[in-house]
Amino acid sequence: MERTFLMVKPDGVQRNLVGQIIQRFETKGFTLVGLKLMNVSRELAEQHYAVHKERPFFPKLIEFIISGPVVA
Repeated sequence: MERTFLMVKPDGVQRNLVGQIIQRFETKGFTLVGLKLMNVSRELAEQHYAVHKERPFFPKLIEFIISGPVVA
C-alpha cells in the first residue's frame, strides 16, 4: 500500500483551511489514517527539508514552518 504525507502549513492552519484541504484529498480517494496538530521543532524542519539546505530560501522556509502549528 502506498502512503502519502500531507502537511497543512502554518498559514493554512491560521486561515482555517485544514478541513477543506483534507476534504479535497478524501474526494480524490485518499484515506486519512492519522492526524496530528503539532508545532514542528527546528531540528525536525531541517531534517524534513534537508534536500533544500543549500538553497538560498532554506532559512526562510525553516522559519516559516516553525512559525506556528501545522497539521500532519
